[in-house]
Amino acid sequence: MSVRDLMLLWTYASFDVVDIRPGHVKPEDRLEYRAPTSLFLVTTGGAARIKASRIDYSSQQAPVAHIAKGEHLHIQSTPAGYEYIMIMYKAQLPHPVPGELDDPQRAVEQFRASYTAPAEAGIACRSMAYEMENLWKQAHPLLRLKVKQQVYAFIHLLLKEMEGQAGAGRRDEDAVDAAVRHMEANYSKPWTLASLAEDLGTNTRQLQRGFKARFGHSPLEHLISIRIAKAKQLLEHSERTISQIAEEVGYPDSYYFSRLFKKYTGISPRSYRQSRNQHRPSLPEDCRISPTSPSHSDIVSAGEGRYDQRENATQAFRALLSLTLLCTGGLVEIDGHLRVPHLRGTLELARRPRRIAVLDNQYADQLLALGVEPVGSVVCTVETGGLPANLALSLGRMARLGTKEQPDLRRLAALEPDLVLCTSFQEHCYTEISGIAPAMMLDRNEDWRLSLLRLGELNGLKWKALQIIDAYNAQLSRLRRRLEDGGSTPTVALIRPRDGRIRLHTGRHRTARLLYSELGLSAPRLAANHTGTSSMIPLEALSELRADRLFVLTDNTNREQTRQYEMNPLWNDVDAVHSGKVRHFDTALWIGYYGPIAMSRVVEEIAEALLQ
Repeated sequence: MSVRDLMLLWTYASFDVVDIRPGHVKPEDRLEYRAPTSLFLVTTGGAARIKASRIDYSSQQAPVAHIAKGEHLHIQSTPAGYEYIMIMYKAQLPHPVPGELDDPQRAVEQFRASYTAPAEAGIACRSMAYEMENLWKQAHPLLRLKVKQQVYAFIHLLLKEMEGQAGAGRRDEDAVDAAVRHMEANYSKPWTLASLAEDLGTNTRQLQRGFKARFGHSPLEHLISIRIAKAKQLLEHSERTISQIAEEVGYPDSYYFSRLFKKYTGISPRSYRQSRNQHRPSLPEDCRISPTSPSHSDIVSAGEGRYDQRENATQAFRALLSLTLLCTGGLVEIDGHLRVPHLRGTLELARRPRRIAVLDNQYADQLLALGVEPVGSVVCTVETGGLPANLALSLGRMARLGTKEQPDLRRLAALEPDLVLCTSFQEHCYTEISGIAPAMMLDRNEDWRLSLLRLGELNGLKWKALQIIDAYNAQLSRLRRRLEDGGSTPTVALIRPRDGRIRLHTGRHRTARLLYSELGLSAPRLAANHTGTSSMIPLEALSELRADRLFVLTDNTNREQTRQYEMNPLWNDVDAVHSGKVRHFDTALWIGYYGPIAMSRVVEEIAEALLQ
């Protein structure tokens, strides 16, 4: 959205306040409402999930939203209830519109569209809304005139915050790129967040916000991941002592380093070195199930004991399982009790879990594939109409636990789970979660097959997990052979229009790995040479991808932006658009539900797109 164009239109527009109306939705109730005019919806209490045709958001994430005239508004209240004030108005734009607009047609559409405002505007806007509502209900002409004046001030505040957010987004991206380069070049220095920000000429809040948006974790967690990766290389390829390696990667205290290494890998540095030396020919890189192997196996690299469809299945399963458990530390059962390694250490369970709650969508998919139905799951923040029917129906039966960014801990506690699966997205509330039930933190970017094996073993279903992996790998092998038989390896770009720019998923992204590493498709240069899982590019750079095919992830949050792009001449300059090789896919299916049910369907969609 061009905030500058929106400012210009509000400057020239004439408008009248139609009504200022307070309201509330009872706890866990639902309000269906069709907006008779354009309006601003201001959250004044409680929380709710709010949906319209072009927006889907939590009132806690965006306390203020603009709702277009005619929109069907769906407000689903939380157990806390929901209170709001609607500021309803009619606006008339000049004709013709101002010539200084960057894109007049798009600007007018944005002026009338639904959108959310930054959370930073919430407190001030709420206070202004209360005052305007109080003045409006007195119905005095002078007070009504004052309300109109205050609405201008209200809009001015919103636009100012939106302008700051747009500028902050661009600054955040630049700061993150600079920080990552700086960390990789100077990982052994004794960093603090404050010293890193000082070296880069930025501030800690900007770094925290930028890293959370790009990677889903904090800057210092990113630094730890760089140090752990470097330590793995040194453990495997050098003869240095563990103390020497610890100091080289930035940890003078070798005892602390060993504890940290085990926390993040599930295995001690000494055990890691021993396992790599003993099994180097057949272990995948980084001791993780790797989808990047060029062999017939998508999990274990070529060599002794590889996982190959042409080998005896039982033998392959045992080899795969032993390798996986060796890499991950594995579940250990002692006197009926389970010791389960995870990113936060080792979890002690008195028995196998029966009531599992999941705070990341992907684990709902993985558990359902194993035949285990979670008692509750977070919901995807975008529409899920493209999910396979069997997955969608099962999800519909579960208790909803908010979103992965903001889980509903009150409802989670009410379910009385005996295990909660979470990721770094819940790092900010991990203490509260582990106070409700034993919490197991997993790496959300881990190949789903490794996560499935963990969950299979945890539930006594490792045989079923291996059967699922076997079937999926066979599906991949069939498609890879068909692509090879066709004799072409097209360049495919996986993109998602978002926030006024385009997110280009790189070879490090978990779904993009399927395209490039597992199926052997070619990645655009901009997607291949990047350290993160994605990068943001402007529409003007799309033609530089030189992609034969364009895979576009679409959902309710970006459908309008995508439609606008498709009417732009810059979009039509792209090779794939010229040749009719653009395919739209469902965002939730491709990147939300990362497990065997969703990913098997993704493979089918890739086959349909490439082998028509």
